[in-house]
Amino acid sequence: MRKQRLKIIILCLLFLGLISLASAQEGRGQGRIFGSVTDENGNPIKGAEIVCQSLEFNLTLKTSSNKKGNWAIAGLGSGIFRISASKPGYLPSETQMKISHFRNPPVDFVLKSIESSDVQAMEGGEASKELFREATILFSQEKYAEALQLFRSFLEENPTLFQVRINIGNCYREMGEYENALTEYQAVLDELKEKNPDLQGNKDAAIALSNMGETYILMNDIEKAHLFLREALEIFPKDHALAYNIAEIYFDNGKIDQAIEYYELAIQIKPDWPLAYLKKGYAYLNKAEFVEAISSFNKFLELAPEDEEAEKIRNLITQLEKIKKN
Repeated sequence: MRKQRLKIIILCLLFLGLISLASAQEGRGQGRIFGSVTDENGNPIKGAEIVCQSLEFNLTLKTSSNKKGNWAIAGLGSGIFRISASKPGYLPSETQMKISHFRNPPVDFVLKSIESSDVQAMEGGEASKELFREATILFSQEKYAEALQLFRSFLEENPTLFQVRINIGNCYREMGEYENALTEYQAVLDELKEKNPDLQGNKDAAIALSNMGETYILMNDIEKAHLFLREALEIFPKDHALAYNIAEIYFDNGKIDQAIEYYELAIQIKPDWPLAYLKKGYAYLNKAEFVEAISSFNKFLELAPEDEEAEKIRNLITQLEKIKKN
């Protein structure tokens, strides 16, 4: 009976166009992401370079923020991507997220000016500040070996600014030297713990842990990736996108109950976010738990009645209601 139900579900999804018979070629597809870039005072930053890089395929797409600080990239397949924002004079920022063919959450960057950051307190003065600027520019240009050398020189001149080891780790990660990257991220965590063993609310710690999780994804060690991503979320629990990303990783690896747990956590953090309800509905559908699936889909429709996927979901609900009666 259960097999028959699952067969019906698959036929429904095929009919509605919710399952593609061919995967996106080399990471390309119909996915779209968008967001904004602002400074610490909320002012839009024009001309920031946005780089979206697949962690599964050889695909990198770029764009720039407009005068209002807004940006968008289309033509993405589903999968895990790293999105970064950078502009000379600002510290770069990046995040990692699971992109789907459905509506994705906005990715908003807040770039800290080098002049207003802790970098201004560096021991080497203007020379060190310029060194840091050059390193960030090289990194944004994907010249990772050159950027690594400058970041290391910067750290030698400014040993108290140990957080730059995250930048060093990122260079190693991009160069495929994953063990070296993990060593740098761990060094940041060790320094932070030495200053204060309680890392709760420490964004630097959350970034280091999240980067470690991402590195383990690149190493195809999903179990360890989960551990570090979860810890990052526990330290910085207001990050709904991180909770969603963890749910997506679990879902992609067939761990549906854990996926539902983290979709629900994303909903707790951001209860008006339609995408989390949509994906939770699919997770329950995967378990053939139709009542819960329909409930989640209905909440998605309540929050996003005009979404491009709304009509498909209405049709799917109709099919599921019929299956429930059988």
